[in-house]
Amino acid sequence: MTLIVLVDDDISVLTPLTEQLETEGYKVQAFQSSLDAKDFFKTQNPDLAIFDIKMPDLNGYQLLKEVRLDNPSLPIIFLSSKIEEQDELIGFTLGADDYITKPFSKHLLLARVSAVLRRHQTKRELKTEKIIKADGLKIDQERHLVTWQNKPVNLTVTESMLLVSLAKRPGMVKNRSQLMDAAYDGTIYVSDRTIDSHIRNIRNKLKAVDSTCDIILTIHGLGYKIRT
Repeated sequence: MTLIVLVDDDISVLTPLTEQLETEGYKVQAFQSSLDAKDFFKTQNPDLAIFDIKMPDLNGYQLLKEVRLDNPSLPIIFLSSKIEEQDELIGFTLGADDYITKPFSKHLLLARVSAVLRRHQTKRELKTEKIIKADGLKIDQERHLVTWQNKPVNLTVTESMLLVSLAKRPGMVKNRSQLMDAAYDGTIYVSDRTIDSHIRNIRNKLKAVDSTCDIILTIHGLGYKIRT
């Protein structure tokens, strides 16, 4: 269940807002004290936070700075009676994801909450796609970093691209032509023997880390695949 943290010293705002969000199926943790909320964030990792700006002890801007020290990717919406453009600019400069001024309608708030959660979910999915995992294998595509059972495997860029092509679809057989396109982007023609040589090098480097590693299988007459 999606957890949303609300922080507002005004109970007349906090209570109905909590009820509205819970009615929509969200789990809500509400705080009147920004200091209590700060302590909560030290041990919990919610999906979204909504902060009032004008609060005693820590205002919304200060609370955002404190929270982002431990959770830099937490989506945060500011909720405030302030309507000056400068205040809104400060909020966005500090890294807020949205800014809603009081009074606000229930439908507007729920739409903004849904939109922010959706954007962050998309970001998480895109980030996840850059990391490929198959059994004990982990590949960071952006940095061409490969590990087996959390131990680094020193592959060349071409070798890591070949491994990515196989690891994206574990169990699916890739023929040498498909692997060639993955490694050389269709710009260079190499022989089947070159692909076989790359695969052999990858296997040797994996076995140097773990002598029992046999994650790459040869399918005779067809190509190669990652063991599932």
